[in-house]
This record gives sequence, C-alpha cells and structure tokens, in this order.
Amino acid sequence: MNHPIAKTCNIQIIAVTVLFVTSLSCFGDTSNKANTLLIEVFTSSESPIKNSNIQRSSMGAGMEFTRYEIDRISRFQGELSEGLPKDAAQAKQLVLARFQLMDAAVSQQLENSGKGLAKALHYGVDRYPAIVFDGRAVVYGLTDVEEAIKRYTQWRESSPR
Repeated sequence: MNHPIAKTCNIQIIAVTVLFVTSLSCFGDTSNKANTLLIEVFTSSESPIKNSNIQRSSMGAGMEFTRYEIDRISRFQGELSEGLPKDAAQAKQLVLARFQLMDAAVSQQLENSGKGLAKALHYGVDRYPAIVFDGRAVVYGLTDVEEAIKRYTQWRESSPR
C-alpha cells in the first residue's frame, strides 16, 4: 500500500542515485576475458532461478556468473512505506529511522539491484527473467541457468561466424 510520504521523501531519487552511482562502475569491459563466459541473470524475487550453482560444476569451468534481483529497490520502497502513520512529519521520521537501521546486507542487495537495472537498460533487456551471455546474447523466459547455457551453446554452434 503506497503512502503519501513516499512522494514527500522522493524515494524514487534513491533508486536513480543508486542506478547512477552503480552504473559508473558496472560497465567495465564485457568482452570475453581469457575465454571466460560471462553469464548475467536478471530476475525478480518472484522468479527464482534454478541451477544457479552452475559455476561450481564441471560445466561451469570458465564461467563468471552474476545474478541481479532487479525488483529489490521497489520492494525496499514498500518496506519503507509499510505501516507508516498518516501524519507526514511522523512518517518522515520513521522512514529516516528505518534508513538508519539498514544493514550492510540490504545495502548490498540494493546496490546489486541498481547495477542490474542499469545493465538491463544498457543491454536493452526489456523483460525478465533474462539471462545475458557475454553482454551480447540474451535468453528470455528461462529460470534454469543450465538450460539457458545449453540453448546459448546450441545457438553459438549453429551460427555462422
């Protein structure tokens, strides 16, 4: 349930700031470094991924795996707004107190979400779940990383170079 304080505090500014700050560092070289396959999974809390420990298996040798939960910022906004009093001043104080209680794990989750949103925008990913390979190819709709790798590999083998 949205509360008027969300507009007062301009929580959206937080998301934009996180996106901007994290985007400064997340667009390094996406080229294939030493034959390492870069796999980036864009998902939400409602679309859990399967076989995400693929990098530990024999098939995962030479793979770099990153998962972005892109709805974490919007969920955090909901957490901040939950149960706020109707009085705007009291609500603002409560939101500020909740920010101060935010731990490093939540901060890291928000940073991951911001990076994911920025990268998704950069890659042109327009829906999720999506799994991006080396910043060049995307498989939509799958939550099974191993299956996505198989499809990507088949596509690479059948594509003329």
